[in-house]
Amino acid sequence: MNFLKKFLLLRKAQKSPYFEEFYEEIDLNQKVKDARFVVFDCEATELDVKKAKLLSIGAVEVKNLEIDLSKSFYEILKSDEIKAAEIHGITREDVEKYGKEPKEVIYDFLKYIKGSVLVGYYVKFDVSLVEKYSIKYFQYPIINYKLDLFSFVKREYQSGRSLDDLMKELGVEIRARHNALEDAYITALLFLKYVYPNREYRLKDLPIFL
Repeated sequence: MNFLKKFLLLRKAQKSPYFEEFYEEIDLNQKVKDARFVVFDCEATELDVKKAKLLSIGAVEVKNLEIDLSKSFYEILKSDEIKAAEIHGITREDVEKYGKEPKEVIYDFLKYIKGSVLVGYYVKFDVSLVEKYSIKYFQYPIINYKLDLFSFVKREYQSGRSLDDLMKELGVEIRARHNALEDAYITALLFLKYVYPNREYRLKDLPIFL
């Protein structure tokens, strides 16, 4: 674990007036089966993080290696990028009816992920995208530990497989996946399948990173 990196990130985050609201230290010596994970997915206008605009965030909580859908998170952001949103199945009506101000969504999401390990498929993109907004609005870098499911599966099984390939193995029906919450739920199912053999390990034994 890179303690110098953590120290520097903490120093930066502590400058934010929202630090106490968003940050909670986690015990890296706790067992994997006892940890809280948040599996999430973002929909964006494009894949270039610097240019991309966030359209929606979907997330589910995994605690004690169980998915709790009653504590799921799904928000659509107000946006004028209607054409890009429609590609992801978000209609103009959805944006007008359910869209929230980006600052409000990011605030709620940062509170939601407090004290958790973030999990995603190519999670660096999603984290970088959300962090662009968290720094803009709250001067707060995302310093949760993260686990990239693609890298984890590749390490454990010496094979870098696509999300569709993993879904086939799990017996999950493949269809047009556009809703961020649906994608987060599917990713959580896959995460549970592949992390379960490591349930008695300590959290720091997983390939988590800052």
